[in-house]
Amino acid sequence: RLRKARGPTVWKADFHYNKFRNSHNIVINEGTGRAFAVGTNTCSGSLHMMDISNPTNPVFLGCFSADGYTHDAQCVVYHGPTMEFVGKEICFAYNEDTLTIVDVTDASAPVMLSQTTYQGVKYAHQGWLDEAHEYAYADDELDEYKSSDKITKTYIFDVRDLKYPTLR
Repeated sequence: RLRKARGPTVWKADFHYNKFRNSHNIVINEGTGRAFAVGTNTCSGSLHMMDISNPTNPVFLGCFSADGYTHDAQCVVYHGPTMEFVGKEICFAYNEDTLTIVDVTDASAPVMLSQTTYQGVKYAHQGWLDEAHEYAYADDELDEYKSSDKITKTYIFDVRDLKYPTLR
């Protein structure tokens, strides 16, 4: 409908999802047809998981709430070097003071694989995986503002072992 719109238009919703009030961000995994609302009033602000393969009938799948508020995330069908997780749906969540890696393959029983912080963390804000799923590149929204070091940094996490990531 949007592509055919010409000029101002009043839209009628196809569907209203009412399982949370608001969301800081919505992460989509196109490979699985799932959406992950983060920063909501549910799931302790962490991963509120939905099946959106039928967009006009989204289905709540479960919560991950073991590590508190998630500001941003990236969820992928994993193809990196940790063989036991290849083909599984893995979320890399940026949770204020950690990079938290979660196996969400079974959304009704997600499993936290690791929780990694770093020296000087102020607000682990967002990040993105490289194409090989070996490194996660992250930024800290407040590290320049709340410390004496005013140089902008990109934090590089070696995530070749999902259970034991390290800061490079």
